[in-house]
Amino acid sequence: MSLGTRGGGRHNSRVVLVLAMYFILVLMLCMRSVQLASANSVGSDHGPLTMNFHMYSVVFSNSASIFIYNGADTNPPAYPTPVTAPVTCSSSSIEFQQFLPQSYQSSFGDSDVWFGGVSWITQPLDEDLTIRGNASITVWMSASNANVAESGYGFGILESDSTANIVGDPVYQYYYGSGRVLASTPSLYRLTFNVDRTFTKGNIIVFLVGVWSTTKAWQYQVYFDSPATNSYAELPIASVPVPEFSEMALLISLGVAVLSSYILVRRRNGSSTNPCWVRLLCR
Repeated sequence: MSLGTRGGGRHNSRVVLVLAMYFILVLMLCMRSVQLASANSVGSDHGPLTMNFHMYSVVFSNSASIFIYNGADTNPPAYPTPVTAPVTCSSSSIEFQQFLPQSYQSSFGDSDVWFGGVSWITQPLDEDLTIRGNASITVWMSASNANVAESGYGFGILESDSTANIVGDPVYQYYYGSGRVLASTPSLYRLTFNVDRTFTKGNIIVFLVGVWSTTKAWQYQVYFDSPATNSYAELPIASVPVPEFSEMALLISLGVAVLSSYILVRRRNGSSTNPCWVRLLCR
């Protein structure tokens, strides 16, 4: 074999080595991308995200009818005995009629409805969060006073920006009936509703629990933040697309094109039948 041919062989080996290193790099980046996607995506296979309701602090209270607590997160209940919020239905329906179902409003005619509610808020979201599917809110409540003609309760979620402005429409479900709809002892109540929405990075999610009655100053209790009476929300979190996938597809396509061109050139130049990586390993 001539010196010129040997030089060309060494040159070809270096080209093959560079291509091999390139493909190793592409595969490593692709594997890294898949790992990132798995770490940052929560699909239905992982089950719903449970947000427990806590009493870290009172954010807002209006007399005894409205309470807003910080906060709602994935931490377990904090107290051995339940935090109890005594709520009085003393806010007029005029103040919250936008949240009252139309069918329920018409059932009372000209009668007024009295409302009292508790809410828990999250911290500002670190990134956009998509909730898609059937969400549920579970709350422990009781009411000792049976002297009420009709009453009901509603659970839901809404989005608020950093200036406390409501973003979009609330999503909720409700139940009402004749007389007292809450038991006299702490009991579990759950409502499920469908959500298909992306909550924006920097905003907060508000979990709403409201009770209304035809009797002004009707009282009830909400129990939370303890293992025995844990109140919480379950949210079906949708998978979050990872941009790296499209970038990896472009890199892999480019790599395949480069390698294909190289193989065609080698064949046209009459290279041996052994694959180039075999000849490289056997040198």
